[in-house]
Amino acid sequence: MASSLGAKRPGAVLGGLGKKDENEKLDEKQLELSMKQLNLLHIKCRELRTTVQRMLETIPNNAATPQEFYESFIRSIDNASNQIKDFSSLYNSEQSKKALDQAKKSREADPKGIKPWRAKDHPDWLDIAE
Repeated sequence: MASSLGAKRPGAVLGGLGKKDENEKLDEKQLELSMKQLNLLHIKCRELRTTVQRMLETIPNNAATPQEFYESFIRSIDNASNQIKDFSSLYNSEQSKKALDQAKKSREADPKGIKPWRAKDHPDWLDIAE
């Protein structure tokens, strides 16, 4: 009887290990997707910092008519509005909420183990990897 228990245990342990490895792979894959989502959110947020500047730069200084000036201004406002809507929809998406919740839980679990992120350490951070 002891041999039958011993035979069942290793199989149970191995089966448990296989599931753990699969869960770790899924967790790692989910973390990678979350990181991509947060990176995209960060890029969009940084783009918003220059929205007004880019909006004003597209308005011609030497517009021939007030109508041309007005149309350019309206187009630049529409573009800026679209950027804000894009960021808002990305920020409020379920995927972003999950990633931000996961980051919050991680930060609460280990607040001292978070290494500060610096853009100078990652010169290609604005590149969107697809």
